[in-house]
Amino acid sequence: METRKIMSSKLGEIEFNEADIITLSAPILGFPELNDFVLISNEKSYPFIWFQSVQDANICFILVEPGIFFPDYKPEISKRDLKILSIEEEKDVKLFGIVVVPDQPKNATVNLRAPLVVNVERKLSKQVILEDDKWQIKSPLFKNQD
Repeated sequence: METRKIMSSKLGEIEFNEADIITLSAPILGFPELNDFVLISNEKSYPFIWFQSVQDANICFILVEPGIFFPDYKPEISKRDLKILSIEEEKDVKLFGIVVVPDQPKNATVNLRAPLVVNVERKLSKQVILEDDKWQIKSPLFKNQD
């Protein structure tokens, strides 16, 4: 298994295996050139996860599993999107929301309207825009923070 290294502008040197690369079936909105990423997590950053581009070391998203902050978050993913990602069983699916952290971290938001759907078994992913407008693009992560 081939090991690669990149120098992330946010995380420093990252070593990963080719098998760890998650390929997007369609690019994340606003980043049309980027298709390959690796998920990076550790105890210090939990519950946040880094989604580091393999193609551009300067691009690294912060992700979170929405269910940690929003226990009722159970969006319906279309059959078409499940098929594109070759998802056959629920155990193969992980949902992530992209987090935006402004100058005041207590005002961080997560995009629940367009989650990143990952087939963990096949290492495929897609940002899916949900039809249900119940979920917001900028949902506050920390409620009632002053």
